[in-house]
Amino acid sequence: MQTTTLFRPAAKFSLLLTAIGVLSSSFSAQAGSLVGALTDKNGQPVSHAALYATPIGVALPEKKADETAVVAQENYAFSPYLTVVRTGTLVRFPNKDKHEHHLKSFSPAKTFELRVNSKKEEPAPILFDKAGDVALVCHFHDWMRGFIYVVDTPYFGKTDASGNATINNLPAGKYEVKAWAPNMFGEPLTQTIQVAGDGASTIKFQFNFVPKAPPAPRNLGKAPSTFGYD
Repeated sequence: MQTTTLFRPAAKFSLLLTAIGVLSSSFSAQAGSLVGALTDKNGQPVSHAALYATPIGVALPEKKADETAVVAQENYAFSPYLTVVRTGTLVRFPNKDKHEHHLKSFSPAKTFELRVNSKKEEPAPILFDKAGDVALVCHFHDWMRGFIYVVDTPYFGKTDASGNATINNLPAGKYEVKAWAPNMFGEPLTQTIQVAGDGASTIKFQFNFVPKAPPAPRNLGKAPSTFGYD
């Protein structure tokens, strides 16, 4: 006698999830990673530097809608010191300090001026729609320095204290890879590399200068002066 196997809804759903999992594993297997090691002219690791990759001959994936980054003013320093974003990203500037800040940028990639009072509503985010480096300063606290680096690719990373940066989920193919550090003159360092479909590809860059260390955070407990200066 021939028997017929009936699938219950739960069993069908389980099979569907399994199929999706298999497909996801197949797609993820085609994506590798890029590990960059960045050093200064003396061979010492460079932290707070940008590493980014642009595929050659392949269209970039669509930008996520309403993508937002945050650059806070905290302990009278920009946090983080370097922020890397894709073009079209909105950046918020919350003030976590007791005093008011007066942010400025004279950089061609983004020129703006913004008063940020911690006791008032946070100002509207700013759209960074042009690639390039943006140097941040505070008119009231002249030691404050920070950078936003805007790139035309979703594949980017930032170096850690060991000078290493990792870019994950890179589809296999050829890439133009660039490295940039704050206070750098001229164009970013550039190399071309073939990224494998699985595992990690490695790349090294050496700058011809020694980048400045980020300004140290400060704890200002006194009340602000009449004009907002300390």
